Amino acid sequence: MDKYLKKFIYFSIAVIFALCLVISGMAFIYRNFTISNYNFIIFLTIVTFGGVTTLLALSIPIILIAYKTKIINPSMAVFAKWSLNVLFPLISVFLKFLRNNKDTIRRFYININNILTESAGVKFKPEDVLLILPHCLQNFECKIKITADIRNCKNCGLCTIGDIKNMTVDMGIKVMVVTGGTAARNIIVKEKPKIVVAVACERDLISGIFDVKNLCVIGVTNERPNGPCKDTFVDVETLRNKLISIIA
Repeated sequence: MDKYLKKFIYFSIAVIFALCLVISGMAFIYRNFTISNYNFIIFLTIVTFGGVTTLLALSIPIILIAYKTKIINPSMAVFAKWSLNVLFPLISVFLKFLRNNKDTIRRFYININNILTESAGVKFKPEDVLLILPHCLQNFECKIKITADIRNCKNCGLCTIGDIKNMTVDMGIKVMVVTGGTAARNIIVKEKPKIVVAVACERDLISGIFDVKNLCVIGVTNERPNGPCKDTFVDVETLRNKLISIIA
């Protein structure tokens, strides 16, 4: 049997079995629960949602102050990070319902994530830092394959790759150019850095930050004058300052 078909059948049976368990559980509750049981469940749900809502409401002023002052107490940063991780998906669903562009709120999340990460004041050795760049920073007409090794860049000056390559050589930082999110995640697993500085569009940065929650990530958004994925660029000085701020 085809392995793809085998997996489809296996997971289909697993889903059907799980649904049967849910139905059985609901039938049991229907037959055995009293009104007082239902009232207790509703009360517990109200208390839980009320508590979470209160914590989220309390976190908003903390997040706003951190965003404006660019600094936050490390003990409060954990609370602010938790709140952001709860709020952001909810806001995204709300914006999707309104058919509103998400890039503004994505950029806010990236900026505040950087502030929370940098406010910890932790410094890293250059060899523990990994800089990840999107391949679209490279000039579209260039024939040099830098996704294999950025050192292949000939410093022609038609894009910012050459300047970034020279900067990272001086700093002793490992830099990789990737073709997408999957390649970036594979490199992170392979290299095992202690902190990642990533350049990408808002959507890819958000996806990456959420995918590697147990790893410090600093995001730098690229500029896209020619649309996505073609001849994008990043301010090299901004990138340099981000790297200097975390290097011991």
